[in-house]
This record gives sequence, structure tokens and C-alpha cells, in this order.
Amino acid sequence: MDLTYGSDVMVALLQRLGIRYVAANPGASFRGLHDSLTTSGSPEVISALHEGVAVAVAHGYAKASGEVMAAAVHNLVGLQQAVMATFNAYADHAPVLLLGGSGPADQARRRPWIDWVHTANQQGQAVRDVVKWDTEPTSVAALPDLMLRAHQLAVAQPPGPTYVALDALMQESPAPAVDLGDWGPAPLAPPTAPLDRLEAVADLLVAADSPVVLADFVGRSRAGFDALRRLAETLAVPVVDLGSRHNFPTGHWADCTADRAGRLADADLVLALDCRDVRWATSQVDNDRRGYRMLTRPGTKLAVITLNDLKHNGFLDLEPPIRADEYLVADTAVALPVLADLVAERVARRADAVAARREWLTGHTAALRAAQGPPPESPHGGITEGVLAAATYDAVRDGPWQIGFTMFRGWPRRTWDLVDYNCHLGGSGAGGLGFGIGGSIGAALHHRDDDTVVVDLQPDGDLLYTPQALWTAAHHRLPLLAVVVNNRSYGADWLHQRRVVQTRGGDLDRARHGMDLTGPDVDHAGMARAQGVEAFTVTDRDALASTLTEAVKSVREGRPVLVDVVVDLPEV
Repeated sequence: MDLTYGSDVMVALLQRLGIRYVAANPGASFRGLHDSLTTSGSPEVISALHEGVAVAVAHGYAKASGEVMAAAVHNLVGLQQAVMATFNAYADHAPVLLLGGSGPADQARRRPWIDWVHTANQQGQAVRDVVKWDTEPTSVAALPDLMLRAHQLAVAQPPGPTYVALDALMQESPAPAVDLGDWGPAPLAPPTAPLDRLEAVADLLVAADSPVVLADFVGRSRAGFDALRRLAETLAVPVVDLGSRHNFPTGHWADCTADRAGRLADADLVLALDCRDVRWATSQVDNDRRGYRMLTRPGTKLAVITLNDLKHNGFLDLEPPIRADEYLVADTAVALPVLADLVAERVARRADAVAARREWLTGHTAALRAAQGPPPESPHGGITEGVLAAATYDAVRDGPWQIGFTMFRGWPRRTWDLVDYNCHLGGSGAGGLGFGIGGSIGAALHHRDDDTVVVDLQPDGDLLYTPQALWTAAHHRLPLLAVVVNNRSYGADWLHQRRVVQTRGGDLDRARHGMDLTGPDVDHAGMARAQGVEAFTVTDRDALASTLTEAVKSVREGRPVLVDVVVDLPEV
């Protein structure tokens, strides 16, 4: 590729960084970059109809692949459209390289009105609080150093988005030849804890009579995922999977996710691993009173391994401060395998206690699974969320699959065999609506060339924030099964409003005002078909299984499919 323009240099740098895709909604401020990308063909441009979708696609791809993906946004206006999606990626530890057209920085070259109103004096300020780092290169010669830093900081633990504003004139100006030599990213060593601190945690674990492990983001790495299972089996310690990633196999004899309150009440030691919020993980939220109550007993010891302290800034406190007996700022991908080894070296001293705990734990988790039973059927003859979750699993289980997104009240964990690393990518990170469909499309992009069906268990309210993402799935023929969990309401908010009405007294129907998505009902299947996505609507329980089976067949043939399933509004 001849390095003729500044944007050509930019594309060469993206190639050296291993960036395979750039999701973008077009914008004149990066028309130079866009032309260089399409001329080169690599990275491939993934077309999106909204900047929030572009960033969500990159976010989902990063979670599914473990690689950085780029998203390009247009000047100040596109950047502001992308802020919520960027915040999700920031909270979800997702490495996204956000590229923005900007300027011209040279005021003498700006077109009246449009270039002035679309250019901030420091463009990164619009997103600075929710990225790890931002920069505005002022010359082509500065690009290699600054792009390298943007990439390194995006992948450095804890990972997250970075933003590079690319001046429009710099992109379009002729550039001198740039000798990249051996330029490229160097391997980064993740942060870990001193050995003596890990030994102290191992001693606490082995000495405890009733330890429990809480895991939230451990499943970001295979090393952490495998080490957690090894630790649980070595020490016979119950594990509660908090779900920001898939951390621990369902059906395992140490899986006590369904008994978080019981295990915490009995615990004399809690080991919190990569938790988004340790107080949340160890308490019961009281939505009626906007409070919480601790689930642990006074005197219960607490050991924490986290990277959250490296993400706090003046804008945002990710979690409340906590006191712990051992508090280690370390990456579980590195620290947890060492901790598992240290526990294995010490466990013989408590062999009888561990054997007894294993026997009890095996029986306890078997009883938990038996007590759960099959998901309840609808008393009204409709379809419940649990029934839908189980039916979706039955439709995909005979081939490779991955859950790209869900906000499904725990039903996948109760009805699916979630065993393998990264089989469930978790939620949005910050709870920002509109992520689900775009994030799942990003995961499907990673699986475009294999037989994996990416399943988006998609709430209807969340889908209505970014329905145009479906066009991207159709345009790029991505293996996506979007199952719309359609309760025809903003269900979570309805539950909140119902609590308020119950507390204050009055007609419960009042709680539905502004919450119902009826009159008219939204035709999600019609919306999908209008964008080239094959789609079905299911209201009949008896048609559910056959429709999902047909949909999965189409997805495995390389076509995205949406199945809009009308479900009962949950009562709790």
C-alpha cells in the first residue's frame, strides 16, 4: 500500500496493531480514513446505522474474541451519540479503539458553521470520563507513537476503550513516507500481587471452616476460568457466579450460584474475585427502601482480588469503599492460578475437613438443582421467561453456540448447560440500554466463519433503543439468533413503579402508565424483515419449539434471524 495520505498511514498502523474490523457510521470528518480503509480492504469496514451500534459491535466483538476492535465516529456529533455505548465498554472492561474524525483544527480551513459547531476545542473532553485515555494527534509523524499508546492502554489490565481524534486535514493531506520498521505492540505483563500476599490469602482459605468464593469478571480470561474451577475442586469451596462473565460451570458440584444468600450467611471467609461491587455481591438490595442489608455475619473475614482501583477517576466511583482483611489489586488471570497452586500445597493439613465439605457440598448442590425443577408454565396459557429460555437452549444445544447478551433474570443459568469458557458473554457492563443487539452482532462477527450460533436473549425495551442494528446483521450475513423476550413493557421499571404504588396505596393499574409498550404493539418481526432479517412472531406456546428450531436452521446456514416471543410480564 502506497503511504500517500495521512489516512493511509493510519490504516497501515491499524494493520500492524492486528485490528481486523472497524465498525462505522459514515461521517465527512473521517472521509479520508474511510477511503483508505475501503481502498486497502483491511481492516474491513462493518457498516452501522448509528454510532452507538458501531461501538456496541466493537464491544461485543472484543468480549467474544479477546481482541481489540475499532469503531469510527463522526466528529463531535457522532462522538456524543456514542458516549453511552462507550460507557458500557468502559464499565465492562472491553478494549475498544474509538477513532473520531475531528476539525479541521486549523480554524482558517474550517467551513462556516458546520465545521465550527462540530469541532470542540478538546474533542476528547466529550468522552474523557468514560475512556482510559484520549489524544488528538497534530501531525502524521506523531501517529505511530500515539496509536501505539492508545492500543496499549486499551488492552492493559483492566482493559477499556481509548479515543483518538484524527484531524480531517491531517487525514487528507499528502504524507511523507513513514518507515514503520518493526513498529507494533509489545506484550504487556498484567499486574499481579506479591507472593507473600497471595500466600496470606491461601492461608485464610485453608484455615476457614466455611469459605465461599464470589466470581464476577474472572471469566474474562481462560486462565482465570480454569484456575477458579481448580481452586474450587481442591478446597471444596462453594462458588457463586455473579455473571458479568461466565465464571463457573453450571451443574458442577461446587456451583452455589442459586444459594448466594445461604452460603454468605454461613461463611466465615468470603473471597471476592474481580467483582464489579463487593458490597453489592455480599448484600441483599432493598429496592423498596433504596437500601441494602448485608448477607454476611459480623466478623466474617473478607479477601478481595480486584482491578477496580485502577479504573476509579474523578468522574465515577465504580463501587463504595470497603474494608477487607486482604485486599489485592491484581489480575485474576495471573493471580488466581498462583493462588490455586498455593492452596493445593496447603490443603493436606485440612484433608478431613475438606473431604467432609466436599461430601456435604455435593449433596447440597444436587438438592438445589432438584428443588428448582423445570421452569414454571404460564397460568394464563402463555409463555413464561423460563419456558422461553429452556426452549431456546433445546433449539441450539446440538451445535456450537454462544450467548451474546441477556438481561433474563438468571434463567439461562437455570436452564442451559453453561460449561465451557466464554459460552456466556454477560451483560452490557454499565446497564445502559441499547447494547444487547449490537453487542451480540459483534460476537456474531467473530463467529462469522464458523458454525457457532450467537444467541441474543433480547429484552424488547432494550431492542427499541437500537433496532437499526439489525440491518448490520443482515448486511454482513452474521450468524445471529435474536430471541426477543417481549413482555410488551419496560418490565424492570414497571416493577419499580408497582413498588411505589404499593407503598403509597392506590390502584396498581397506575403503575403501568408509561410502562406498557402496547396500543399499538410493536411489530419487532416486521421491523426486522424491513431490514432484511428473517423473522417470526410467536404468541402460542405450542408453536415455540418448532419456530425456534426452524430459526436455528437458518442461522446455521449463515442468515440472521429474529424470533419475537410474547411472554408473560414477570410478577417479581
